[in-house]
Amino acid sequence: MPPETTPEPPPAVVVLSREEVSEVVASVDLPRRLVKGGQVEQALVRQAVFVTGAVTVTRPAAEPEAAPTYGWSLQAFVQRQVCVHSITGLFACSDPEVEKLPDAAKGEAPLGPGEPPLFPLAEAAREALTAGLKARANAVFEADRRARIDPLFRAAGVTAQRPPAR
Repeated sequence: MPPETTPEPPPAVVVLSREEVSEVVASVDLPRRLVKGGQVEQALVRQAVFVTGAVTVTRPAAEPEAAPTYGWSLQAFVQRQVCVHSITGLFACSDPEVEKLPDAAKGEAPLGPGEPPLFPLAEAAREALTAGLKARANAVFEADRRARIDPLFRAAGVTAQRPPAR
């Protein structure tokens, strides 16, 4: 006798459209002079704060004539990458590392009229999130440098210095 299978329930909503976007809010290239055992290399610590977002337009699956709604989700991240210009003249970068920040926003609203559709509440949430991130980007970069990059250099036995002014 074949095992009984339970059919999957139908979806509660039908997805009519989905838009995804990624936006760099702030970035910095921080030059560093790496010194170890008399050797010197030039490094560049690249950092960026960015937001990814999605807006999804849906309607209830059981009600084809129902007015569509839209939902949005936004999430902030910090990315870091260390690039080195070696004493041999080679330039190489580590793989980018990305960490989720606590900054995020989600919501849902009725879809307003317009062609193409407008998403005013999602846009307002994006603007508020990015404005807050821009205002504190330097603090995010500094905290990330102290927590992730400085320990990497220390573990390698490297002294990281600001390069001399030219």
